[in-house]
Amino acid sequence: MTTPASLTAETLMARWFWPLYPPDVRDAPFLHRDVDANPGQNPALYQQLTAIAEQFTQNAEALLGAPLSLDDAGVATLAQRLDRARRDRWMAESAPGDPRGVFFNAVIHAACFLGEVMVRRHGGRWELRRPLWESVVHRPSGGAVSPFHWLLKGLADDAVDAHPLAVRWRLHVLQPNRDPRDLATVTSAKSLPKLKEPTYDLFVKYLHTHLPGLRDVGEGFPSAQAFTEKRYAVLSFTPMASGRLLALHGQTHSTDAQPGVVEIHWLTAEGHDHTDSIPSDHGVPYFARAVTDEILEVTVGWQKKPHTHRLTFRGHA
Repeated sequence: MTTPASLTAETLMARWFWPLYPPDVRDAPFLHRDVDANPGQNPALYQQLTAIAEQFTQNAEALLGAPLSLDDAGVATLAQRLDRARRDRWMAESAPGDPRGVFFNAVIHAACFLGEVMVRRHGGRWELRRPLWESVVHRPSGGAVSPFHWLLKGLADDAVDAHPLAVRWRLHVLQPNRDPRDLATVTSAKSLPKLKEPTYDLFVKYLHTHLPGLRDVGEGFPSAQAFTEKRYAVLSFTPMASGRLLALHGQTHSTDAQPGVVEIHWLTAEGHDHTDSIPSDHGVPYFARAVTDEILEVTVGWQKKPHTHRLTFRGHA
């Protein structure tokens, strides 16, 4: 039986969704992954996605406990309501492999909802896949996104408590063209000293001393209590984008029961913008460096192997 500790995007996919893929797709997924399932541009097929998205808003009160509008405000509500308790409740009311299950339908309908908001409000364009919930949306700024896989990643155990859908939406939909070079300067320093075993008071004093251009850490940054509970061994401050961005990063305290994570808090002169979180093995330190003015390279130990992530202000490079 799957336990909560094993809920990753991959295990969610394998247990709850993969059995419901068409047999030919399961036999050769690589033949279907990037193939347009509606090359003739049949409008009736796109209308199916629209109808599912609208149905999701109609069912929102029962599913999410709140009304949902087909716009950015609706996405914000969905992101906030997709928490661990609701995920687990949907699963408890469902059976893996059941196409009528609450969990299966809530996720695939939410994917259609997200994609439809991109299309209606942000100039996106649907491209169909088999099955329909794998459909992607092409953005005007370039590149396609998969709302379904966004949801799978966001519902995994290592992400669900942080409501990551809100961050993804801001990074990849609301501000894909935001240029860090247009931001105000946070610091003119080329490098900044590290802060060892920081308390929140020491952290505030550090900001006053070394970062007077930072007006406030802002909403979304850990509270004083949450900051203390993370028990960072060291906090590092990496100026980027010619000092218009600051990547503040550290590894949270690790225990045998709960491995730590490497957190990268992205700060602008206005304060906290968003946080990236990377899982890491217990007792294994990480290494981070700016490889360009825009890319932060972070190497962690994960599942007893080194993994390197290249991050930018907009997400993974």
